[in-house]
Amino acid sequence: MKRIFALIPMLPLLLTGCTGIPATPGKTVNRMAGGFVSDVTVTTADSQTRAVLTRYGTDAWEVCFCEPAALDGVELRFLDGEVTASYKGLEFSVPQSAQALRTEFAELMHVVDSNAPLTELDTHTADELFVSEGELEVGSYTLSFAQDGTPVQFSLPAYGVLITFDTFTDADGCAVTETSTIPKTYPVTDVVTETST
Repeated sequence: MKRIFALIPMLPLLLTGCTGIPATPGKTVNRMAGGFVSDVTVTTADSQTRAVLTRYGTDAWEVCFCEPAALDGVELRFLDGEVTASYKGLEFSVPQSAQALRTEFAELMHVVDSNAPLTELDTHTADELFVSEGELEVGSYTLSFAQDGTPVQFSLPAYGVLITFDTFTDADGCAVTETSTIPKTYPVTDVVTETST
């Protein structure tokens, strides 16, 4: 009987170690601090878009659209504050149909990059999720996580936007490495050519 009572104080420690739940109350582990790849769905009142979101590091991201058909194969690259678009290797300006998505993804990227130095995020629980909240220039946001720190959804109520993380693979389980880079490209207007006279 004494052995049972001796184990009772250790129960929270044992349960925490088995479930992967962070030991700090009101916090959740930040699994978005490094590189990751995620299948995401962007839902608004009148549309739904599917894409693969890749984070290589701070201010180095890529979004490859899968649906709808009008955006299938279009890639947006976010690097050092610049955004470029391409389709099968051909670069062009960001299409009008992707401008709103560009803004919505940029807000998510800003939140993730700002939190990247943190190993844990302040959260509260709601509907069995761990929710981190904050303010952006466009208004408030919520970023929700599962118990193990896996992102579940990002919401921008002012835009009526919900980005759902359908899958999530962090740097430990994907091809993203410290040497992964997004090739930097320049608009054609930046290229100066000399003409012979």
